[in-house]
Amino acid sequence: MLGTKKNRWLYILVVLIGIAVFWIIANSKPAPVAKAIRVPPVPFVDVLRIQPGHNQVWIETQGVVQPKTKIELIAQVSGRVIAVDNQFVAGGAFDAEQALVKIEQDDYRIAISQAKATLADAKQLLATEKGRARQAKREWRDLANKEANELFLRKPQLASAEAGADAAEANLQKAQLDLARTQITVPFAGRVLTKNVDLGQFIAQGSLIAEVYSTDIAEVRLPLTARQRQMVRLPSADTGIPVKLLARYGDEQYQWPATLDRLEGAVDSESRQYYVVASISQPFDSKPVDEVSNNKPALSVGQFVTAQIGGAFIENSFVIPRTALRQQQQVWLMQNKQLRLVSVDVIQSNDDSSLVKLKAGADIDGEFALIVSPLSLALDGMTVRERGGSERLSGTNAKQVEVNADIAAETAVETIAESENIKTNDESSLKTPAAPADKAG
Repeated sequence: MLGTKKNRWLYILVVLIGIAVFWIIANSKPAPVAKAIRVPPVPFVDVLRIQPGHNQVWIETQGVVQPKTKIELIAQVSGRVIAVDNQFVAGGAFDAEQALVKIEQDDYRIAISQAKATLADAKQLLATEKGRARQAKREWRDLANKEANELFLRKPQLASAEAGADAAEANLQKAQLDLARTQITVPFAGRVLTKNVDLGQFIAQGSLIAEVYSTDIAEVRLPLTARQRQMVRLPSADTGIPVKLLARYGDEQYQWPATLDRLEGAVDSESRQYYVVASISQPFDSKPVDEVSNNKPALSVGQFVTAQIGGAFIENSFVIPRTALRQQQQVWLMQNKQLRLVSVDVIQSNDDSSLVKLKAGADIDGEFALIVSPLSLALDGMTVRERGGSERLSGTNAKQVEVNADIAAETAVETIAESENIKTNDESSLKTPAAPADKAG
């Protein structure tokens, strides 16, 4: 009985001690500090003011420079080469009718002398037959015979003598022509592409002497896809289509104006591509490259060039920096301080710029603000603020866009650093009052 009462008081004491410990722990816990919620700052963006208009499509393709006129020089007579011109070398320039190669002429001069002698004999025989024919005609009159055959009047003999004289005349002309052909000339001014004979070499009739080409006009055969063909205007007799030919010499790039000459009549059976031909005048003129006069170096046969063909004009289109074209063929516009995601049709694009057109139903009329700054997160309808110094797009200003992008990146870094400093200060403010409490405990 006594032991049971003692245990009861022990239980009561344990419960009271537990309550006291719980009360002490509950009252010694520091009061929670209210933490301010940081609202993300509204991002600054750089914009370009764009006014849609009529922009021309420039189709870019590549081709090889070839002369419009290129021929093979073939020997029409045989003989030994006794002289060659100084310009009869690969790359040598020559004038029209300039003798490039001379063949030995002795045999052909002898042939002319023999042809002259043969012609003289033929003329003598013809004169004799004419006299005999007249004599035969008088004899026929003296006989008072109404019937006279052609043989009696010597008409066959006269015709044979006339034919012999004509043949002798032709042989003389042939011998003179062979003599003239011992000098190899070209009817146009040009250059030597390759040469196959040299001084002292014997060449036979029909031998290849050289390959030459005219320097007045060059052509570039340019392939086009079906889409590019659709945007290329065909040239007419009155108006030509402008073409820019670009080639690089070392660190410098030069440009030559050309004209779209024609569209070939057949599609390539293997690549299924169309081919147009651009022509350029006087492309092989060698001029010294001078920075003051801005002369261009001459083009070369077989040189690879890039061509830009002036195509059709696209209405309500605009050119934007390539970096402003986002994923899924979208652009970011700023309207009423809000970001809008707008889909566009990409007409043409390269590494620097893109020619685009707003899709139907975009509900945008007139000038608009194009966002060119990079954003880590872009949501349709999010609030944005325009950075000062926006500009109107009068052309592709890729350098300005890069500068604006760098400024936006620096601003983003500063914002992140500022938020990190604020977070560190908040944590320090929470830890500072906790130290005296530990000491007091």
